[in-house]
Amino acid sequence: MKLHYYPGCTLKDKTTGLDISTREAMKRLDVELVEPDGWTCCGAEYPLTGEKIAGLAAPIRVLRQVRDEGGDIVVTTCSFCYSVLKRSNKALRDDPVKRKRINAFLRDDIQIDPLTKERTTGFADYNGEVQVLHLLEYLRDRVGFPRVRERIKRDLGMLPVAAYYGCRLLRPKEEMGFDEPDSPHLFEEFLEAVGCAAVDYPFKQECCGSYLAVSMPDAATEASYRVLRSAKMNGARAITVTCPLCFYNLDHRQETIKTAYLDFAGLPVLFFTQLLAWALGVDKALLGLGDHKVPADALFVERPAPEVRT
Repeated sequence: MKLHYYPGCTLKDKTTGLDISTREAMKRLDVELVEPDGWTCCGAEYPLTGEKIAGLAAPIRVLRQVRDEGGDIVVTTCSFCYSVLKRSNKALRDDPVKRKRINAFLRDDIQIDPLTKERTTGFADYNGEVQVLHLLEYLRDRVGFPRVRERIKRDLGMLPVAAYYGCRLLRPKEEMGFDEPDSPHLFEEFLEAVGCAAVDYPFKQECCGSYLAVSMPDAATEASYRVLRSAKMNGARAITVTCPLCFYNLDHRQETIKTAYLDFAGLPVLFFTQLLAWALGVDKALLGLGDHKVPADALFVERPAPEVRT
């Protein structure tokens, strides 16, 4: 089956391993991912002022394109993209004034056919028809974790992995609806479905420092250290993320973290789709492990899949 998929900008440049492993994994679950035609950046941040709604234009334009292509669901893996698309969609559904204003703004869009150069305008109003899902939600609710288990080709050997939610997936609760912010479990259920042992630890919902990596790098170093140290102290051999920025802070900053905190020896950081793809039989060369600053190859060991009990 075909499914609309919004990769977002970072997956096309800095974290291609997340994009490629996502595509390869979903192929093995009989899902063909289709990008909305002509998609653009979602804006990366949801507008924080209710009066200035111009920031809604980019994400709503993406969702309208999915609708116009016949889709009623769009999935994404990036936590930032997921947050912006989902919150924008809810704002449009819930607020008739914003819905009217943003549709009026987008009505004059021009679309140019790449072959005929024909110019098209007069797009129909978008009223929130598309459902925005994170890939973890889609795997649980549409594919089903039992089906994922049935397709497993490699045994991950109950590898102890810590799920890192970060600050974008879970909050605001009433807008995201991803999981219970204070006691989430969806990510852990995914890890168990692919053959890992989910490690519980107290910092899985804490921020890694996010954009402070640019403006206040020492603060980001400290925040990331706390997350990594907490996961390692609770027995994790790796930590897994959905967010490209979390990956950067937790993986690419580890040399800086080791210099600042001599008690920290390092911890591999993985995208959740790399674990999924490997378990489903995807070749290691397609996982994008070469982009990791902390080597993770040793975690991916060839083992036959365990027998699935029904």
